[in-house]
Amino acid sequence: MLILVVEDEPICALSTVAELEHAGHKTLGPAATLEEGLELARSGHPTLALIDIDLMHAGDGVELAKRLRELHVAAVFVSAQHPSAFENQDLALGFIGKPYNPADLPPSIDIISAILEGKPTPAASIPRALQLFH
Repeated sequence: MLILVVEDEPICALSTVAELEHAGHKTLGPAATLEEGLELARSGHPTLALIDIDLMHAGDGVELAKRLRELHVAAVFVSAQHPSAFENQDLALGFIGKPYNPADLPPSIDIISAILEGKPTPAASIPRALQLFH
């Protein structure tokens, strides 16, 4: 799966990309702003975007999720902005709250991938870090 990573904290962004690639996923980014995220999505056509809500330069991950929806890119919020994520849950498949254990990321992506493919996802297999909205 091709995953767009939109995260403005450099260490967190690089850690996320490394964890995803180690698990066999291809990544785009990381992007640190709404504009960078949109540009990468338009040129790379990812299946999924992991989006921090509070981005650099007053960037808005919620607005990015809205725009990515128009490009048929699914979103998962990865953020410490819990209230904002839940207020905008109609824009994302789920939420991974920061801080999270990096080892929870690959199984969370596996669950999201199964959802996108229309496969059943047993509740027992959902990592603790992932909260599904739908």
